[in-house]
Amino acid sequence: MADKKVDVTIGSTISVSPDPVTVRVNNDKVKWVSDGTPFAIVLPSPYPAPVCGSQGTNYVCTSNTFGSLGTIKYTVTSPGISDLDPEVDVVP
Repeated sequence: MADKKVDVTIGSTISVSPDPVTVRVNNDKVKWVSDGTPFAIVLPSPYPAPVCGSQGTNYVCTSNTFGSLGTIKYTVTSPGISDLDPEVDVVP
């Protein structure tokens, strides 16, 4: 299983790169990484919430694998900043 890295930038707004992030079904996990600013990733049901926490100087959230094909819209949140709704593209 591979981790697909997504850079999360938090300032006056939230941005992510890449958007969408492409993962392989039942194989890849997504690893969202910021410069240390805490954030949360909200995935739609039935996907479990990513595990988040500090790793060195970074703040990281890591998902499980995605079990069905298609595009999944998720939400990135951080206190006091408008939410962002990017996508995960799950491919064969």
